[in-house]
Amino acid sequence: MTVISQITRPFNRLTQRVESLDFIAPLAIRLYLAPIFISAGWNKVTGFEDIVSWFGNSEWGLGLPMPTLMAVLVIIAELVGGFALLFGIGSRGFSVMLLVTMLVAMFSVHWENGWFAITPTDPETSIASVMNAINFWGSDASLANSYEASLRLDKAREILQTHGNYDWLTETGNFVILNNGIEFAVTYAIMLLVIIFYGGGRYVSLDYWLNPSSTKRHYGRR
Repeated sequence: MTVISQITRPFNRLTQRVESLDFIAPLAIRLYLAPIFISAGWNKVTGFEDIVSWFGNSEWGLGLPMPTLMAVLVIIAELVGGFALLFGIGSRGFSVMLLVTMLVAMFSVHWENGWFAITPTDPETSIASVMNAINFWGSDASLANSYEASLRLDKAREILQTHGNYDWLTETGNFVILNNGIEFAVTYAIMLLVIIFYGGGRYVSLDYWLNPSSTKRHYGRR
């Protein structure tokens, strides 16, 4: 046995023990994403007419063809897909549908707003300041937006502190300026890719118990 193998042996043993718990990761992703998509789908059900109008209107909406059909498909993907992720049934198939939904949202709704979901209001601590050093696309505009957002947020706080009960207004959270960028959609898309490639996880998904051989192809026979 070589010196390197002797040194790495305890680490390899620990790795093997950790790998036996690999079902926790997809379970955590599913439990994280499920309520997000269930809530989004249910909101579209309760506001169905408004969603159809927004999907179909080209002036202030997305201008999509067949907006009613599109709304129904998104609701199926989000609401039904959310519950599918929760119970781990049809995990890969519904994750593909949800990934497509995220891609459409990214490019049709959020892309023009850049990366950030919440506008950073301190240019010095914004990641855009680092990206701007290498002339990354859109980083200069993001920095300028951060500066302008900071001015407006400070003014809003000043108004609220003068004319409103600011302590009550901020009791459960601070005020922010929504940027509505692609950040959250990209994050969800990456998490969905994990489910697409690795499934809902051993032991804790209905997919595993209905078709365990499918999971074994990815996790090995243990």
